[in-house]
Amino acid sequence: MNLLIEEWIPVRPLPTGAMKKISLKQLLCGNEAWELCLPRDDMELSAVQLLICMTQVLLTPKSLDELKRRIAKPLTESDYDAAIKPFSDWFQMDHPTQPFMQVRGVIADKITPIDKLMPGLNDSTNGCFVNERELGEYLCGGCAAIALFNRAACSPSFGGGFKSNLRDSRWPGKDGKGGLSGSPVTTLIQGDHLRRSVWLNVLEESNTKTFQEASAQKPCWIEPIVAGEIIPAQKIGLARGLFWQPGHIELLPPVAATACSCCGCKTDLAYTAFKKAKFKYTVTNIWPHPHSPRIMINKNGEVEEKFVSFTTIAPSWTQLSRFVVQQQVSDKTEGQQPSAVINQVRNVYGVNAAKLHLMVGGYRNNQASVLERRHDVFTLNLGWDSKTEVVQYLVSLGRGYRAALYKALYVFVSGIKDVKGAGVKLHQEGEAQFYRRSEPTIENALARIDFTAPEIELGRMRKSLKQIAGDLFEESTQPYLRDPELIRTLAVSRRILHKHLKNLEPLQDKGGDNGTTEAP
Repeated sequence: MNLLIEEWIPVRPLPTGAMKKISLKQLLCGNEAWELCLPRDDMELSAVQLLICMTQVLLTPKSLDELKRRIAKPLTESDYDAAIKPFSDWFQMDHPTQPFMQVRGVIADKITPIDKLMPGLNDSTNGCFVNERELGEYLCGGCAAIALFNRAACSPSFGGGFKSNLRDSRWPGKDGKGGLSGSPVTTLIQGDHLRRSVWLNVLEESNTKTFQEASAQKPCWIEPIVAGEIIPAQKIGLARGLFWQPGHIELLPPVAATACSCCGCKTDLAYTAFKKAKFKYTVTNIWPHPHSPRIMINKNGEVEEKFVSFTTIAPSWTQLSRFVVQQQVSDKTEGQQPSAVINQVRNVYGVNAAKLHLMVGGYRNNQASVLERRHDVFTLNLGWDSKTEVVQYLVSLGRGYRAALYKALYVFVSGIKDVKGAGVKLHQEGEAQFYRRSEPTIENALARIDFTAPEIELGRMRKSLKQIAGDLFEESTQPYLRDPELIRTLAVSRRILHKHLKNLEPLQDKGGDNGTTEAP
């Protein structure tokens, strides 16, 4: 299967219609409005990212105007045919010597079932997810390509000494070594249909200058990494980095089949197993992947960077400012850098920008074990790009109400001085419930807020979050009120809750005399 010419992308027409497979040419050159149709959110996010990376490599726009034209209307078939000629054998799944994202002749101690390419499907954390039975038993060529890309670019490693992806979310240091690896957060712009989503996340040429020094490099499966090689990140080109393959993987020849167990489409051949092998090399510093936000800290006068990752139960919105707000690093503050595609979209949309639909996805993992999948879409109202300080304030406000509840319940649980505590970890459950109940409030505020006059929507948000925090406090503590010794504890912790909630109100509501508020 050649991903440049054959039908492998599982889609359905908008607004409704039956699922089918289309080619990349049909997607980029057709007028139809499509959306991806896969049973797992991480596979859909990986599929759109794969399409973006392929389009970036094949058809990098020469200017912003050219990018805007391609977003607005389909590519001509002649332009597509001309663009793919230099890459005719780059994306062939069953190439005899250089198959897509694989290595020929992998020596492995055992054969690995193909479902291991899909993180969290059949391991000990499977209970965290909703997965259909035997989802990864037979993969068609398209789903196998998506799974290969996802495992290489977006997932934690196989563990046991296998290399992680190029967006490993650790502080790398100059020698490429750091703490435990994590999985990167991917942030992309969502358009009104798949073709526009792809082009909205393709960088125009002037925004790829960082990678120009190594622009002639080819992907790892065509120009393999040398064993033991020490590779400076700045020497990795755009195509090579976007399709970085950290391990040695080889799919076994496909077997006869009737349907793909993932997308459900009919297929005569399907992949059921692969071979994998450890492979050592070192990448020093950090490669500035255009689809992920980064964090910077100042360590003894030197700035270190890492990619944003999900490390706690806190939902995606708690890190939203990192996704859209650029902030310089200093001795006292942490810096942050949104992904290149988010920075570019400000120029694509211009002053008459519509709402931004921001796709956010990734895994929360413990080394090789996937604990949770994340895939969210946030809508940011008109004006988000010029009022990023409001986004930052809104997120901090939401986190503040979480903290107020957590601190009050922590006192109720632990006690204070000579006041007895309940001794049950109510604060942790309360925190989880706050995140669950507050998510619609945060999402609605982002979508509706007038960024030039935000206080009205912020007021609604405060009222809702205050109610949620108060309700959860009462629900959490109510079962313990039969214990006379906890009556005083309840009074103390409730007073602490009210104190912290009061601190989150606008200044005029606290009795301030200048009529100002805390909002930007």
